[in-house]
Amino acid sequence: MDTNWDVIVVGAGMAGLSAAQQLRAAGRRVLVLEKSRGIGGRMATRRTDAAQWDHGAQYFTARSAVFRRQVAQWLRAKVIARWQAPVAVWNGLQLKTSSPQQRFVGTPTMNAPLRQMAEQLEIQLSTQVTAIERVNGIWQVRADSACWLAPQIVIALPAPQAAALIPPVYSSHAMAAQTTMQPCWALMLTCEQALDLPFAGVFINEGPLSWIAHDSSKAARGGQNWLLHACAEWSQAHLEDSPEQVMALLGAELNRLLSQWGKTSVTWQNATPHRWRYARGNTEQTLTPSAQDGLVVAGDWLAGGRVEGAYLSGLAAANALLATP
Repeated sequence: MDTNWDVIVVGAGMAGLSAAQQLRAAGRRVLVLEKSRGIGGRMATRRTDAAQWDHGAQYFTARSAVFRRQVAQWLRAKVIARWQAPVAVWNGLQLKTSSPQQRFVGTPTMNAPLRQMAEQLEIQLSTQVTAIERVNGIWQVRADSACWLAPQIVIALPAPQAAALIPPVYSSHAMAAQTTMQPCWALMLTCEQALDLPFAGVFINEGPLSWIAHDSSKAARGGQNWLLHACAEWSQAHLEDSPEQVMALLGAELNRLLSQWGKTSVTWQNATPHRWRYARGNTEQTLTPSAQDGLVVAGDWLAGGRVEGAYLSGLAAANALLATP
């Protein structure tokens, strides 16, 4: 096992992979360490033999010129597609069409563009970093009994996890420690019959839910697979509920909404909850971390909480290290 690298990136979500890709393109030897069994972070897809759901990020948009160029490349490579299905807003009284914007999804799964990014990278999965320490100008990165060495490191984790890992003497520790991230309960469901609703996704502005999506309306998907996201307040209040409790409560709320929309109660199958403990950062803040002793942070919590923000924060982290002598 090669233990010496130019840069170690902790986290293989959008921020970590965009940083690693940029650093590798500049000629750095980069190792990415990821605690999960797969890449993608919240740009994840849950799959079974019969169904699949994008249970984290539902879609992404592109506002900056830099990200629009990346999106164009992904479109040419056919790892993303436009999601052109109608999206609505429910205010408790009526459904209205959501403001028009161009939405994109990975295809055939949400993490497809990240898989393309990862093709040329050295990534070690199922590796949870437990400690980092700078000794004689070199970062020692530990996971269980293994240790890797690099003069530079990118911490591309949710803010609370980054704060737990970064030594308190670094300014990025305080930046991460002062950032609150909100949880989100997701519920994945399947039904046998088409619901024939006038939308493929709907923002919910009242009650426990914040979002409902017909996941199968996205490119290269099939079936009648639906995804619910609970709002941050409900998710926080029910953070430690059992999966069975969450399924019962959110399933009942979905059927209540369907009845309001003139649909009969549905028998749902394959009900599977997932708790995102750190789902959303402050969507208003934009923070610009700097490299300190070869350490820099990245993540959507630094840049508006969106997929694009994660991508741009990864580039910014990489460029900060590349500008360091």
